[in-house]
Amino acid sequence: MNLSELVAAANEPFTSRYRNRLVNGEAASDQEPRFELYHAAPSLCSMKVRTVLAEKRLPYYSHDLNLMIRKAEAPECYMPGYVRLRLEGAPDAVLASGYTGQSSMTTEGFDPCVVPTLVDHETERVVVDSAKICAYIDEHSEGERLIPEALSNEVGAQIALVDQAPHVAVLYGAHPDGDVRPPALGRNIAGVHAKKIAAIEGLKAQASGDEKLTAAYDSKIAKEAGGADFMLDADRMREAHRAMDAHVAELEDQLASHAGPWALGERFTMADVMWTVSLFRMKWLGIGGAWEENASRRRVRGYVERAFERPSFRAGVFDWPGAYPPSPHVPEMSGLGATIRFVLEMFRRSR
Repeated sequence: MNLSELVAAANEPFTSRYRNRLVNGEAASDQEPRFELYHAAPSLCSMKVRTVLAEKRLPYYSHDLNLMIRKAEAPECYMPGYVRLRLEGAPDAVLASGYTGQSSMTTEGFDPCVVPTLVDHETERVVVDSAKICAYIDEHSEGERLIPEALSNEVGAQIALVDQAPHVAVLYGAHPDGDVRPPALGRNIAGVHAKKIAAIEGLKAQASGDEKLTAAYDSKIAKEAGGADFMLDADRMREAHRAMDAHVAELEDQLASHAGPWALGERFTMADVMWTVSLFRMKWLGIGGAWEENASRRRVRGYVERAFERPSFRAGVFDWPGAYPPSPHVPEMSGLGATIRFVLEMFRRSR
């Protein structure tokens, strides 16, 4: 199959007009956007890509995939057409099968059943791995670069720090000494690894004779089984939280190395996109005390105030429909009003 056929096959199940739409472009325009993005509202890696696209003010066709596991439906990122398209972006990659609580493709291997995935129709390329997608968008677009050539090494080092933080672990697993995550998250995510495996097993049974697709599903099953074990290991979960605290300490040290407002000085770069998305997830989860309650991290507190008001972050994360359920740790996302808004949003997304 050529790329157009792969895209058509991937898009066939994605029929919701609300979640499949043009973003940052003119609705009446006859020109198809260069980029087509497969992502998901609550996906941390998807948030990074959406923020870059908003920062660069680029039009793109958005497929906001549903990650929820329903009785009769698997998550849309498990669908055969989508998985085949994503495999096109990393034909020789080592498939992920282990679990460390991180999501970095560099260290974990390639997961063919996740988001985001970018299609560039101009170059006929499929790009996977959020860090690579963000760099690719920056390189193949006009305007001020988010990865300036003079700072490329420094930006890369900061991206790697954020990429290696165990965000997956602290999202899916409770701290053994006290779970501070939003209550609804803890309830809804319980037993999720077993549910994922069951959904994949059902799709695998339909993939008989397709060796690549079967291998993709087998790797995903192994990874999710590892995730279930990880979340039950108290020592590993404590270490994951210690790593997140150290993650913030690294930013404090970086900010102390200069007098500028952003991670690398006066200029807002890709490093700031990554740090902003990472820090907001921590705040939403209830572990923002790593800077809010630590007097030695005043620079991070000031950084957060600036970063969370960045228009691109608001567009790609904070205001993106369905990105974050209510949380008692974020004033704008707490209370009855926030709950009603989110329930209505979930209803719209389901149609």
